[in-house]
Formats: sequence, C-alpha cells, structure tokens
Amino acid sequence: MSGIGTPYENMATDEALFDAACTSGVPVLRFYGWTPATASLGFAQRASEALDFTEMDRRHVAWVRRPTGGRAVLHDMEVTYSVSVPQSDPLYALGLEASYEWICGPIVAALLAVGVSAALAPHGSTGFVSASCFTAPGTTDIVAGHRKIVGSAQMRTRDGFLQHGSIILKNDLEKLFAVVRTSQPNVHDAARQAAQLMTSVSDEAHRAVSFGEMADTLVSAFSAAEGVRLLPDSLTAREALNAADIVPRKYGREDWNAFR
Repeated sequence: MSGIGTPYENMATDEALFDAACTSGVPVLRFYGWTPATASLGFAQRASEALDFTEMDRRHVAWVRRPTGGRAVLHDMEVTYSVSVPQSDPLYALGLEASYEWICGPIVAALLAVGVSAALAPHGSTGFVSASCFTAPGTTDIVAGHRKIVGSAQMRTRDGFLQHGSIILKNDLEKLFAVVRTSQPNVHDAARQAAQLMTSVSDEAHRAVSFGEMADTLVSAFSAAEGVRLLPDSLTAREALNAADIVPRKYGREDWNAFR
C-alpha cells in the first residue's frame, strides 16, 4: 500500500514497479489513491475528444495518460490497484481474459467482505456512448446489482503485463460528466443515465467505507487467494529513482499526455 500520490507519481510508480517485476520475476501488488482528483486517459484516447479542459481547470481536476488502454476515468474517491506480473509467472500464461478474471476474484471477495454484493460482469453488458470507462461495463469489470463498481485495464508486453483498476468508494457523477465528454445533451442528463449503470462501494454497502478499510480488506482477500503469499514491501531505492526519472520525461509532460 503506497498511500496517496499525484497522478504523475502514480503512473510513474506503476511503470517502475512493472519494470522491476519483469526484471526480478516477482509480481507486485499495489494499492493507492490520488491527489488532486484526476482524469486519466486510456493510452489510445484523444485528449481533446475525451476531456473538457475548461471545466477541469475550473474544478481543479488534473489529468494524465495511462499506459493501459480503455476510456477516461475520474480518480477521486476510490482505491486504485495495480498488479505487475512478469512473463515467467503462470498468471501471464493464462492469457488476457483469464488473467483479468483471476485478479478480479480477490477484489470481488473483498467487496463481499465490506457488504457489497459483487460479481464479474456478465457477457454482453452495455452502456451509453461516452469517453468515460464507467459508462460502458464490459466482461472484465465488476458489477453490483448489474451496475459497474470496478473498472480495470491491462497492458501486455512480451516481458509481462500491468493491470490496474478503480474501486469506487463514492461517486460524484456531476463532476465526472463535467470533465469527461459524453453524447448526452448536458451534464445532468449524463449523470442521471449513468446512475443506472454505475455505483459505488459506500452506496452498495449503505455506509461510508474508507480508503483504509477498503485497502486493508483487499490485502486480506489477495492474501487468502490460492497460491498467493503477500509480503509487505515499499519501493526500493532503485525503484524510487526510476519512478522519479520517469515523471519529468513522460507522465509529467503535457506533450506525452496530449500526444494523441
């Protein structure tokens, strides 16, 4: 668990840990949060088509481009997870869909433990047209009562894969659709329709679930998964140096974040 970081630090740390996992052959699991609230773009999205920069400036929302695919996500009241898996690990050999499902298993268990009736999304889930990931539930997502509660994305190379996702503690749909573009005529219509497609941990548990409680429950759920032995750890000096070097040459640069 690495606490709360800036969008640029968060993405650089995920990349540094992915590099370390591929080199060492040891998978890495990380949980973290964001400051300030941040819209992250999927790797292939066009920034100008996905985000309303005027509204983002007004609301003091930052933005960054993820190394993984998918659509835009507003990272605010959530726990974000990342899993870095080297090519030598059996999880890599499972392939894209099966590895998604395996990683989502402990997340579903953690949601159940805090009082959320969650399950993997059924095949054929649909949403509405939007630049937002959470308006288009897919077969690799987690739902509660047929509404999306966890969205995930994965990046694969020949050396391994990085998967990360958002476990939403509380939604602010007005803020989401003020900064992320949608086909709906206005923010209020988009938020009203999205409320039928999206939910949050606190809404489903009918109580406030904190970052700390959710993160601790996730650690316990992954620890209980078959074949997993979690060892608490922190960034090594080399990993911290690598992350610090990545920020100014990649995620902290507007030309990187807006290159598409």
